[in-house]
Amino acid sequence: MGAKKVKFMHIADVHLGVVPDKGKPWSEQRAQEVQSTFQTVLDIAGRERIDVLLIAGDLFHFPPTMSMLKELDSQLEELENVTTILIAGNHDYRAAGSPLDRYEFQSDTVCLQTGKAQQIAMEDLRTCVTGISYDRQEITEGIYNTLTPELPGETYHGDYFQILLAHGGDATHSPLNRNSLLHSGFDYIALGHIHKPEVLSADKMIYVGSLEPIDCTDTGARGYIIGEAVETEDGWQVQTQWREISCRQYVDLEVEVTPDMTNYQLQRLVQEQMDEMGAQHIYRILLQGHRSAELQVDFTGLMTTYYIYEVIDKTREAYDLQQLQEEHGNNLLGRYIRAFDGQEDALHQRALEYGVKALLHGQEDN
Repeated sequence: MGAKKVKFMHIADVHLGVVPDKGKPWSEQRAQEVQSTFQTVLDIAGRERIDVLLIAGDLFHFPPTMSMLKELDSQLEELENVTTILIAGNHDYRAAGSPLDRYEFQSDTVCLQTGKAQQIAMEDLRTCVTGISYDRQEITEGIYNTLTPELPGETYHGDYFQILLAHGGDATHSPLNRNSLLHSGFDYIALGHIHKPEVLSADKMIYVGSLEPIDCTDTGARGYIIGEAVETEDGWQVQTQWREISCRQYVDLEVEVTPDMTNYQLQRLVQEQMDEMGAQHIYRILLQGHRSAELQVDFTGLMTTYYIYEVIDKTREAYDLQQLQEEHGNNLLGRYIRAFDGQEDALHQRALEYGVKALLHGQEDN
């Protein structure tokens, strides 16, 4: 008889029901992409013949209605021979008497209880999942930090593949003691809440991140984890693979502006960089450097064909200091410029620019 193997998928922070970037032309499209990417992941789970689907909180963007739960249930029913285990997070918390608290899944799905840890033991897979759902939006206690595979009053499955399902990691959302978790005895710790993927311990403790980015702060790729646990003489050996899935990313695009650059040249530069990085992505354009006083930045044309969330202009006006000094001789502006002779460091140069700008504007007001 061969070694026991368990194949699992780990996802989190799907945020079904969210409408990202409200007010933007692509907002409703993004809401649909959140839904469609989740279905794509379920389709992959079926094709890959996984045994267990782990959902580490915030499957929904808010506490789900009965209608939303029925839709989810019908999707999960299509997964043959797959057990889905989920916990409620801070967004979709399981309040007493809520639809999520009362709903009875027809699919092979379990939403873990609130208040204290619950274990789901799957004898055929020799796998046990432990976790706690949120019952409110904020939990300041480290509810997962003292958990072990052996819970009081529960049967200890010592030779089982032991999984911890947890959601949190900041001061108001179940702070995590990473060292305690690593030495808790669990073979795999599936984490949610932090949208950016992060491996805290290779093949052991992982924030999988969200399936789709939800707002402009969620920069970078998003995806899911496929893992396999194999029973050996030394215990369960786990291997995981993170895979990218999101339709698009939020990208902070930094662009260096020079004093001789026209608005047309600036737009062409930005367009070329967006095309190279991917025209499907959503961009925050960060303009840096020095620009001429005549340059009027206008991205209206590009915004009709690209996903541009905002343009942040951090450029500084470029001055011909030699010409200004010659024109203003010994008046206040000329003396101010000469006072910075030999001061080439960034701090003094910034003070020089601010001072020149203020004095020039003062002259215009007079």
